Amino acid sequence: MTSPTLFRTACLAASVLLLAACGQPATSGHDASAAAAAAPLRQLARGDVLQAQLAPVAASLPFTATLNALTSIEVAAEIDASVREVLVREGESVRRGQLLARLDGETLQQALVEQQAQLANDEARLRLARLKLDKQRELYQQGFISKLAFDEVDSEYRIREGDVNARRSQLARARKSLADTAVHSPMDGVVYARRIQPGEQVSRNQKLFAIADLSQLEATASIPARQVAQLQPGQRAHFRVEGATEPFAAQLLRINPVANAGSRTFNAYLRVDNRAGRLQAGQFVTGEVILREISDAVRLPQAAVRDADGSKPWVMLLDGNTLRRQPVSIVLRNDSERVLAVRGIELGRTLLAAPLLGLKPGDRVALPR
Repeated sequence: MTSPTLFRTACLAASVLLLAACGQPATSGHDASAAAAAAPLRQLARGDVLQAQLAPVAASLPFTATLNALTSIEVAAEIDASVREVLVREGESVRRGQLLARLDGETLQQALVEQQAQLANDEARLRLARLKLDKQRELYQQGFISKLAFDEVDSEYRIREGDVNARRSQLARARKSLADTAVHSPMDGVVYARRIQPGEQVSRNQKLFAIADLSQLEATASIPARQVAQLQPGQRAHFRVEGATEPFAAQLLRINPVANAGSRTFNAYLRVDNRAGRLQAGQFVTGEVILREISDAVRLPQAAVRDADGSKPWVMLLDGNTLRRQPVSIVLRNDSERVLAVRGIELGRTLLAAPLLGLKPGDRVALPR
């Protein structure tokens, strides 16, 4: 009995081992499939994805510049006089013809009265000389006086007439000098420099005020020689100033054809409309001249397009919950704003905004809620 019992026990153990060996692979495959189906999707944040949309992209030439008044003028004294009154200060807006200052004109007023009196005397002498000339002409025509005597009277009349004309000119100058004691603004603008105080003595041609028209500004940008050939008058530009959030518009007007001696750069001049008064002369600006612009392509950040491996550029597109490699073509590049204009992707499709560590084509992800 011992031998059959041992035999049955051995057979039973072998059967158990055989069943275990045959059933183990089936159980492992089922568990792997279940684990793959139940594996959690990688959750993406809102900043990880974007939608393909049409938006303008421009190729541009960056510049830095300083804003200057397009039109400015310095008001100088026309006479030697002392300052009686100054009516404006720096920063005040003035209109054309507005009174800025008054100079002392007492001496000039006296000189004007004197010239008026002398003119009256000269005009009286001229009238008397005219009467003599008319009388002598009658006598000469009747033969009572000689030609020489008539010529002497005629010459005296001509001298008196010249004296009157000269005195009238002197009177006009005296009036002009007296009028110059009132200093007026020659243009609309803003007083940005006041160089006199009441009581000071000023001389002829001395600078009194500086006025600038800030409604039109001009930005002078230095452009490297290798880039100046890309510029053409009429091109649009935009720039920013410190403290302002939105950009300002400008237009390229002209380019100096002669390079700056020290830097070998060329000055480009851009016109800025400042009728709203939001900009000031002397501000430092940074901007771009628009060289070329495309508005019918998809605008993407440069980080969303991958071409580092030397292959055709591509983006990581979301096809449902699966990442897929989508080739695109780059139409225009803006390195200053780090954006691209691309074609080859449908509008509204969702894609990764930048590479994410560990994600590759074929991976499954969950869109942000």
